[in-house]
Amino acid sequence: MSKSKARLLAGLLLVLPLAGCGGDETRQAAASSECVREYDASKDYFPVKQTIRHATNFTLRYAKNYQVVTVKQPSPGAAPHKYVLVRCGTPAPALEGELKGATVVQTPVRTLFSGSTTHLPFITELGVLDRLKGVAVTGLITSPQVRAQVQAGKIVEYADITGEQIDTEKVIGARPDVLMTDGRDNPAYGPLQRAGIAIVANAEWQETSPLGRAEWIKFVAALTGTEAKATEAFDTIDIAYRKLLGKAKTAEPVTVLPGQMFQGQWAIPNGESFMARLIADAGGTYAWADTKGTGSTNYDLETVLAKARDAEVWLPQINDWKTLEDVRKADPRYAEFAAFKSGKVWPANKAISPSGGNDLYERGVVRPDLILADLIAILHPELMPGHTFTFYQQLTR
Repeated sequence: MSKSKARLLAGLLLVLPLAGCGGDETRQAAASSECVREYDASKDYFPVKQTIRHATNFTLRYAKNYQVVTVKQPSPGAAPHKYVLVRCGTPAPALEGELKGATVVQTPVRTLFSGSTTHLPFITELGVLDRLKGVAVTGLITSPQVRAQVQAGKIVEYADITGEQIDTEKVIGARPDVLMTDGRDNPAYGPLQRAGIAIVANAEWQETSPLGRAEWIKFVAALTGTEAKATEAFDTIDIAYRKLLGKAKTAEPVTVLPGQMFQGQWAIPNGESFMARLIADAGGTYAWADTKGTGSTNYDLETVLAKARDAEVWLPQINDWKTLEDVRKADPRYAEFAAFKSGKVWPANKAISPSGGNDLYERGVVRPDLILADLIAILHPELMPGHTFTFYQQLTR
């Protein structure tokens, strides 16, 4: 297994019309044109206002010339943090009272670094890929558009394969307006902040619902000044998701086994995770559906066999399996599962990048409707005749 694939698997076990690009001169001219030339204190500089309906880990409120974004949990266990997004060319408010300690960001940002590939579909969907100048780990990118920018030298990699060891000199040298974190804390953020880099926590992965994760497109829109595009894009996704939800609402639940072994442990999504929500919304259930918490919990194979041996459908994570024989070779004990015996094994490995990145955990973040459509077609094929799968594919015998 390649290092990039191993990295992706390890990350998963712990917890998943594109626009073209312009040149630097075009980007700078466009960003400059959005700055206020003559400030009018009585004017509302945000004629398009976003409403948050599903996301629970951030809030957004408006003043006339700035927005206040509060990320409730920037990283696991962290206290809430506020970001004052000031329309460029207008004065920032005094950082006192409820704004004391807030991070000030001039918007729309001209350049940004991204700590996670899960941010990339938000950026491309909003048509601001030309502003993306750095990604923590470029080897996991699945988007052809973003990979093309990396290959052209327009996007740099600024961390090691784990994403944890940040090259602070490279970031400071590039001086992005904003570095969006991957929702984890990092000791490098302190020095970067002292060097004048705005660190903004994008903690979409801590949401408990698929639509909640997707709605972080509005968070990125607040930074990039693309509120109208975000509202239009998210409304379309929301409608599509709810329409699919209605299809599976009355279906008899099918028992599911999620995940597979990795380095001696089987990560099962907790009952309040977004993956648990997707399974339920698709008309499925699983043995750990009533557990508390987001993310996942690790179990040994014997425990999983004891509780989920009879699950009707198996949904492994990304792997190199092409046939059921590949599964048996990986661990003969897998053959004891009912889903293996019936051939109902559906790994999410249809959309994989050349370096091992999985599009389910990239594009799937902003398009949960596509994941839900796949899952309904797997669990209740009679509801989705002729469905073309985006992320999942059934193993052959």
